[in-house]
Amino acid sequence: MAENKGSASKNTITVTNLIINTMKRTVHVFKYALLCLFMTTSVHAQDNQKNQPGKKEVKKGQISFKSFTAENGDVSYGFRMDGLIVGPNMVLHTDGSTTYQNYNKESKIDGVVIQMKKQEGTIELYTYRHSKKNGPAFKIANGKVEWKEQFKDDNRDLNGFVVEPPGKYALIKGDGISGFSMEKYDESYALGYFKWGYRFSPMIHVWENSEWYSYYGQYLGGGRNGFGVLFYTNGDKYIGYWDDNYKEGLGFWLDKDGNFTEKGHYKGGELEIAL
Repeated sequence: MAENKGSASKNTITVTNLIINTMKRTVHVFKYALLCLFMTTSVHAQDNQKNQPGKKEVKKGQISFKSFTAENGDVSYGFRMDGLIVGPNMVLHTDGSTTYQNYNKESKIDGVVIQMKKQEGTIELYTYRHSKKNGPAFKIANGKVEWKEQFKDDNRDLNGFVVEPPGKYALIKGDGISGFSMEKYDESYALGYFKWGYRFSPMIHVWENSEWYSYYGQYLGGGRNGFGVLFYTNGDKYIGYWDDNYKEGLGFWLDKDGNFTEKGHYKGGELEIAL
């Protein structure tokens, strides 16, 4: 009889711990969802997540991976749906520069656009919505910030980077800075736009002593979310979608020699459906 009571007590403790852990996870998920909600309400810095091609279109066989050479000799690599460019895309220009960008289901440029001109030593990051510059942008020339601007419908917005004050339930990090800044960490640093203390978009993140070298693209709530490009120290690079720091959605992987080693739909950081 004593053994039964002991077992019952252990079972009660186990169930209680399970309930507590489940509640903790629920609170964490709720906080993250709340943060994402508030982080996307004021400035146009993130792509429209609901209008991106994804797993459903891939499973239906609507998505393919192709290359295309324009009349001027520029070569585009990326995904196609109904003959139109969709999803993550890379363009190798005849002048030696490279553009990384994302297209939504309507084949409109949506999200961060990264323009790298090695011959000039410059990197430009823009925010696009519906194929127009809409949101914050900045340019790096020879390792220094040359300019930082806010755009609206392809024109410079004189109001600049405006962020609404955090609401009553908004989550604030550190000093809650909003705007263009640089933040240093133990073995990395981030340069770009912050919102309420969190890494926002567009953003450059550079690591030391890591297999990762640098990331260019979107952040949300401090994590990699949306379109972005990750460069590895071994010369590899991933161009594609992210969700909470994991590769998630359409993307493709190149090795140091420019060979496409993976392309398709990712889930939880791993290639789920190859194309």
